[in-house]
Amino acid sequence: PRLVEETGLWSQPGVFSFDRIDPGSSLLAETLPPQVGEGADLGAGTGFLSRRILAGPKVAALHLVELDARALACARQNVVDERARFHWSDARGVALRDLDFVVTNPPFHAEGQEDRGLGQGFIAAAARMLRRSGTLWLVANRHLPYEAGLKAAFRTVDLRAEGHGYKIYEARR
Repeated sequence: PRLVEETGLWSQPGVFSFDRIDPGSSLLAETLPPQVGEGADLGAGTGFLSRRILAGPKVAALHLVELDARALACARQNVVDERARFHWSDARGVALRDLDFVVTNPPFHAEGQEDRGLGQGFIAAAARMLRRSGTLWLVANRHLPYEAGLKAAFRTVDLRAEGHGYKIYEARR
């Protein structure tokens, strides 16, 4: 791992968007209101979104869930906050429950191939993790058809922002 001066984050080659802030994550960070309570960042990567979330004083705890051990090691360096909890796990199977919020920029590639089922799996996992009044904030590439999965799992689904080929959804249980 090395400090990438342009981002101010520890990262390394091979990690998603290792030397830049992903534009979708950037749009989500700009759109995301301050969060309250206990939440999770599914597919936390190097911790860019987690740092933004933990800047809010009303966040009680944040679970950073990441499958890539290299990215999680970087997140541990980038997110130095006693409220952070690190999970080396596939977000689709992590055992978290009764969360107030979930934030995610889910992957949509596996082994070099587009796999739209990954994002659908993240949506289903978030729905299981959230308490009845919980909220999911999700960023997706504009071409990905996540709307049906969101509407099936959540009471309300609102498009909150669009730009640069991405869309931001707020979904409430």
